[in-house]
Amino acid sequence: MVRLGINARERRRMHDLNDALDELRAVIPYAHGPSVRKLSKIATLLLAKNYILMQASIRWRFHPTQRTQRNEGKQRKKRKLQPIGTELSSFQLNSSF
Repeated sequence: MVRLGINARERRRMHDLNDALDELRAVIPYAHGPSVRKLSKIATLLLAKNYILMQASIRWRFHPTQRTQRNEGKQRKKRKLQPIGTELSSFQLNSSF
């Protein structure tokens, strides 16, 4: 009896997780359609992560006045560590999966 309850909770948890991933797939940009295979769980999470990073990069690039001094210090430190020409392009951000 106890095992049946545990199995039911796990099944419910997995259904909730799959529903959340389906909702995430609906809002991140990728090819939707009947001929396109559904993204795996890990591919969905990686695509969402890369999309968020790309959006943040665009926001920082076009709205520099919204940066805090702390973030500017971090950016300067990162730039010092990277040789010229090694900044990530949006293609590289999207090609990690």
